[in-house]
Amino acid sequence: MSASTDIAFPAQSTFAAARWLKSMFALLTPVFAAGFGWGAWEIVQDRLAGKGWDNLWLFAFILATLAGLVLLFVFALAWALRAHLTLNPQGIVLRGIFGTRKLPWDRIEGYRWQNRQLFVYPLEDRWPMNLSHYENQGLLGAWIHRHLPDLQANELAEEARKIREDHELGWTGEEMAARLGKLRRIARPINWTGYAAAAVAGLNALIFEQRMVQLVTATLLILVPAALLLLAAQYRNQFRLDTKEGSPYPEGLTGILASSLALGLISLLDPHTLLGERFTLWTVPLAGASAGLWLTLEWEHILAQGRTLHILIHVLMIFFLSGFWAGGSIYQINKHADVSEPVWGSTRVIRLRETKQRTGTAYHAEVAPWSASPAAPVELDVSRETYGSLRVGATVDIGVRSGALEIPWVDEVRPRPPPK
Repeated sequence: MSASTDIAFPAQSTFAAARWLKSMFALLTPVFAAGFGWGAWEIVQDRLAGKGWDNLWLFAFILATLAGLVLLFVFALAWALRAHLTLNPQGIVLRGIFGTRKLPWDRIEGYRWQNRQLFVYPLEDRWPMNLSHYENQGLLGAWIHRHLPDLQANELAEEARKIREDHELGWTGEEMAARLGKLRRIARPINWTGYAAAAVAGLNALIFEQRMVQLVTATLLILVPAALLLLAAQYRNQFRLDTKEGSPYPEGLTGILASSLALGLISLLDPHTLLGERFTLWTVPLAGASAGLWLTLEWEHILAQGRTLHILIHVLMIFFLSGFWAGGSIYQINKHADVSEPVWGSTRVIRLRETKQRTGTAYHAEVAPWSASPAAPVELDVSRETYGSLRVGATVDIGVRSGALEIPWVDEVRPRPPPK
């Protein structure tokens, strides 16, 4: 335990929720409630007018989600007004909306500062408690420092011990620092390449839609996670695939996170439709191999978190990011490396629909099977201009390319002009 002797502590200290937090929720709760209510009204009107939301389960889910968000803000406002935190020599007394909880000091593992926020870790809880939203953080931090160990400092001290014992880094402190510094200088531009490519790719997908920009950024987004994984494999236990504030080790998680999410999202926003099941047959093994390599390299550090739920969430995050990266990589390679000529076929439109998305309105045309398609009807994503020129029953010509990975994809949809 840490002790603080230069502060005269009162018998107990009580802290209310910070004033800025109360003001924020008091201001935002009615604004967001009105916004969510308006959004729900628009969705209902669109469904009644036949402009989308045909899926009843999705319709009910979206409305329930909006209602849940309103209740969440109301709950947060009530918590901010009622919450009090009392610290005394026996432990922590936490008052919430529905009751009061007492935590003795010996039932708390310790505390940690993360991104300038103070967390304490009760032994019985799966999640840490965030104490950063209470007033008078200076006195609150002094109480916590007096009674609990600093988990971050303990972990960094353990890292420093491992570095001193790792003679692959060198035999002297200067050699070890130089080796880690060299790895950080290698990792930093790779991570920043991922950040920049992710930002440019996102803007291009949402606004500009330039094919060459997508090609260049997609290439970088594919290569950055692969390069970081290879660095971690080459310098195992010296290059980390997680991030820890204050750690001397170079890290690659932030570059992988930005690149994988951006790559998956720009692929999801791309309007070209894939045909058949080969996309899944390529993506699943690649995602599994990526996640398996990541887990192999980081398993010891993942287990060091101790808590089963934290370990499970970390593993799920790895599979999620690996899936996004693998799916985006397969999609982009199959499309941009494809040098085949389109094969044209004709079919007819059997259904048109619009969907409202965060990025705007998406337009879909369901067409009957044709020579290059599966046996069932296919729903195609089309541009606004193409959508405006279509009608149910109209004949369209569809150009399908074979794909660099032999995953057929729809390159173009052309409405056939009516006969004169």
